[in-house]
Amino acid sequence: MEEKYKNRKILFTSVCRPFGSKYGDGDGTSYEGSHQLMWAQGLFRSRGTTEQWSLDFIAENLLTPTTCLHYPTMRQFISEIKKGYDYVGIAFVAPTFHKMVPMVEAVRRYAPESKIVLGGYGTSLGEKIDAYGDYICRGEGVAFMRKLLGEPMDRPIRQPVIIQNQSLFSLPLLEKTGYVIAGLGCPNGCDFCVTSHFFKREHIKFLPDGPSILRAIQDLREAVPDLGSFWINDEDFLLDEKRGRGFLEAIRESDMPPISLSVFSSVKALSQFKASELVEMGIDWVWVGYEGHRAGYSKMIGKSYEELFADLHSHGISVMASMIIGFDYQTPEIIQEEFDALMSLRPTLCQFLIYGAAHCTPAYTRLNQEGRLTDRVYANHSRQDGFYLGFEHPHIGAGEMEAIQRRLYHDAFERLGPSVLRVVEDWLSGAENLQDHPAPRVRAKAQKYLHAAHRGALAVRPSMRYVNSHVYEWMEAFYERLIHVTGQLNRMERITGALVPLALALTNFKLRHGIAQQPRFTRKEFRMKRPKGIIERAQHAPHSMRSLFHKICSKEPGLTLSLLLGRS
Repeated sequence: MEEKYKNRKILFTSVCRPFGSKYGDGDGTSYEGSHQLMWAQGLFRSRGTTEQWSLDFIAENLLTPTTCLHYPTMRQFISEIKKGYDYVGIAFVAPTFHKMVPMVEAVRRYAPESKIVLGGYGTSLGEKIDAYGDYICRGEGVAFMRKLLGEPMDRPIRQPVIIQNQSLFSLPLLEKTGYVIAGLGCPNGCDFCVTSHFFKREHIKFLPDGPSILRAIQDLREAVPDLGSFWINDEDFLLDEKRGRGFLEAIRESDMPPISLSVFSSVKALSQFKASELVEMGIDWVWVGYEGHRAGYSKMIGKSYEELFADLHSHGISVMASMIIGFDYQTPEIIQEEFDALMSLRPTLCQFLIYGAAHCTPAYTRLNQEGRLTDRVYANHSRQDGFYLGFEHPHIGAGEMEAIQRRLYHDAFERLGPSVLRVVEDWLSGAENLQDHPAPRVRAKAQKYLHAAHRGALAVRPSMRYVNSHVYEWMEAFYERLIHVTGQLNRMERITGALVPLALALTNFKLRHGIAQQPRFTRKEFRMKRPKGIIERAQHAPHSMRSLFHKICSKEPGLTLSLLLGRS
């Protein structure tokens, strides 16, 4: 490293915790990716802190020593800035504007020599935020920071090691998820999408072809042995068919065992591939925009939703469908019709967001020109989170729209049951339908589905006491099918299963009393010189039901509850 880069220090940070309505946050704001998908599913919701991966990505690709904070408290943040940084970068979105402001004030008070860099989608608020930062990063962060720091602009992009830990029923999932940052932005240009228009409808490919995507996965597996689950961060993965097919061919030619990939995609992109090809790639979880029947976005052109969803489910691929309510054509009756149609497709997970307009989007421009934007949202940035109506709708008032949205989340759970068990149902379908597939990699994936579905049987019966009668009947039939296809539980599995009710009861208790509902603080260093004599110590968790559970299950690896609903 050149000496001129060693003499400066950068601090990147997310906004501070705690989160929640009593701290000024909107209903849709959370540090967890599962919040906007499963908030109405209570104890069946998987939990995990979604770190602000963009900070680590930028830090990895600089030469200047950098520290990254993920979800500090204000006290922790102030303690850190007092160490003296040349630049303090704060990442935020519009709904967390109210958290960014006191952090800026703290820097001005406790570290007045530090220059403040503001970044993230919150910078789309425009001139309103200019007074808060010395520098405003609007666009791709690596190039911005390299230019600001005078670093070489043409250095290759490196993938950082970003791993997410998740838990279910208060127990950690042993299979961790690695993040692969394949690209930013989206060319689809949906009028409401901040991602598309923040990057001016460009698709910035950090990994330009199939082999480079595979190499990134392999590098992560080398850094974290036995890592088998990955999130491909790319707004519409596979839209570039050439890159997608290059990835498929690279996977086919590799000795990579069957892996598990989660991706964002669209009907348009997915329609370019057979479901069996997606399985070969390792894809077993896709996020698809269902939007509204008359939304008319180009990304919706391709196979019908009925054909696409059925094909994906039969190949063991779970589908997260995102529905939007609040289009001008929608009435309460039309919303219900579209919701019923979505339920008939049995999506694995659902998201229901109210149509909104981020400041950089065509939707904002149109609604502003029409004089329809309302202060209840646009004067209160914390409500710009998809859970509040921010404009005058021709048919539905704000209170009614928000009540409809929350009811849809509850109704989806009451109709289809826990999403975690719907994932197991997808695995079982994949195991049944793909066991005789001509492609060896697909057959191998079918075997992984089979083992994962068998583990999932442990959670079915203990969960029945927490669902309605309709879902109870489905779960009874589903359990019988699971046992018929995957075989009876052995003795150790039955012992493991006997602990599931305790884990469910503990989770229920924690939810009712608001225990352990905040993200953990993480501090990471990049190229920072450590003082001599400092020794990092591992923190040992106290003895608890969790440690007892793992101790019991250690005699037969893979039978812990954390693997029971782990990825295939």
